[in-house]
Amino acid sequence: MRKSLHQGSLTISESVIDFILEVAIKETEGVHLVKKTLRKMVGKGKRSSFQYDNIHEDGGLALKVEIAIDFGEIIPYTCFVLQERIKNDVEKMTGLQVDEVNVVVSSLSIQADEE
Repeated sequence: MRKSLHQGSLTISESVIDFILEVAIKETEGVHLVKKTLRKMVGKGKRSSFQYDNIHEDGGLALKVEIAIDFGEIIPYTCFVLQERIKNDVEKMTGLQVDEVNVVVSSLSIQADEE
């Protein structure tokens, strides 16, 4: 991801955003990563595990995560907490605007009791 600065530009690798997403998901109680997708609202192409749909030059990021949620968690609340964490973490750490954080709950997970 490229961002213009006063004295040049800043390029942030997609793997950096990928790592931020993974940490945000791990830090959200009751959530497990299944799949992640990053769309930059600028240009069109495909790199590594990310997909880009470029719409306009100064657009923000559209992030999509597919997750499993622990059985018994309140799904809408858990997803809201995850969306806020991802948006805040990515914007704070990268300075990039996040327009969307789309969450797909693809399964429920039952945690085995640790003895």
